[in-house]
Amino acid sequence: MSASQESTSQTIVAPQVLLGNHLKALKLPTFAREYEKVALESAQDRADYPRYLLRLCELERIDRERRNVERRIRLARFTQIKSLDTFDFAAQPSLNKPLVLELARCEWIEKRQNCIALGPSGTGKTHVALALGLAACQKGFSVAFTSAAALVHELMEARDERRLRALQKHLNTVKLLIVDELGYVPFTAVGSELLFEVFSQRYERGATLVTSNLPFDEWTSVFGSERLTGALLDRLTHHVHILEMNGDSYRLATARKAQRRNADEPSVSPRTKGEADADI
Repeated sequence: MSASQESTSQTIVAPQVLLGNHLKALKLPTFAREYEKVALESAQDRADYPRYLLRLCELERIDRERRNVERRIRLARFTQIKSLDTFDFAAQPSLNKPLVLELARCEWIEKRQNCIALGPSGTGKTHVALALGLAACQKGFSVAFTSAAALVHELMEARDERRLRALQKHLNTVKLLIVDELGYVPFTAVGSELLFEVFSQRYERGATLVTSNLPFDEWTSVFGSERLTGALLDRLTHHVHILEMNGDSYRLATARKAQRRNADEPSVSPRTKGEADADI
């Protein structure tokens, strides 16, 4: 290769290398990955430079939002990924479906309101909570999901290790805090006070969603203090949306349907010896 040809080759390669470095520094991975492909498509369509850049910007923005949603879902620490598309509203006629769909729009989170889902075990409270949490992540809100027992344990552990303030700060910064299964396990006096502090600090500063198998008048059995329970309910039920789910257990109904399907399946009768001999 002559000196002039080598110089020409370097001139062609150098801009691509430099462009790749610049796009990496600017944190534009989709630009770096797609710009050559989009350039060819734009040339075929005879698109001008602004349209070429517009297509790249749209791809970058879509991919970045996808990554951001995935990151918010990961940080939320959901026990499962559930959506309202898979929730059987017909199985829970007591649930206000229009209200649930309205909550999925997440305007209540922006307004820093609360939501409480009440009902017996197995009626779908956790499913709805997970679905609303997923919707919040998709709408751009930060979410933290935990059970009430796990949260109290984490708070007490943080207090013992002298990092309670850091944990409280984290819980205060998330736009939506979901506390599942309040009422299944009673708390100690210290645990009740720590959990009360979390709810109190979020009052009118962030949205909180709580699910419980107990009606409000039985929450004292969990917190052990009428005074504390009253103060807690006063904060949680101000600017609140209440979801009542008083139907039969969804899990139990599903199990019964499966049992009935198995019972309705025709059993295969054993063949007689003559039928077996006829196959030989």
